[in-house]
Amino acid sequence: METPVRDTEAAEKAVIATFADMTMDEFVALVAAHPDIHYRFNAAGDVLEMPNNSIHAQVQAIIGTHFTVWLWTNALPGHGALVECLYDLGDWRCCPDVAVDRQRGKVIPREAPLLAVEIRSDSNTWPELREKAARYLEHGTQMVWLVDMDERAVELHRAGESVQTLAGDDLIDGGAVLPGFRLPVSDLFPNPQD
Repeated sequence: METPVRDTEAAEKAVIATFADMTMDEFVALVAAHPDIHYRFNAAGDVLEMPNNSIHAQVQAIIGTHFTVWLWTNALPGHGALVECLYDLGDWRCCPDVAVDRQRGKVIPREAPLLAVEIRSDSNTWPELREKAARYLEHGTQMVWLVDMDERAVELHRAGESVQTLAGDDLIDGGAVLPGFRLPVSDLFPNPQD
């Protein structure tokens, strides 16, 4: 696998540590020591401090709720909807905004989630998010959603398939990854403010 190119905009942001400079245990300790700060991983696996964004959190909660309600129908036994679950994939660490994955208990998963969702915020660039999507797929994730809050749209990435961009009343179809899951894109977002 190719080493990802570091996002030049990320260099201008507060890089807390590069992938090679911080172990998973050190990252967990950092988060525990600073519960009021939100951290994220860029496409290279570097740790960045992420500004608080209530709309991002709201979209994250909406998506997690849709997955949870769908999973309650026993559509995918043994799986759960996860929010900001930390993954240590050996040569890459990630923390998707939302994921659907097997329930594993209190361990840091070492296998990629079945589905990963990344919600674009002002601290993300599209090239970085698309690189993240590619890395998820390389590590075994079967579907990646890149959610654009500004455009109220979603890019669907699947291994070996063309990227699909959906918006408005277009239906997200879970296909073989999430059998029976269907949701209009508009349902991923809060109602627009008047």
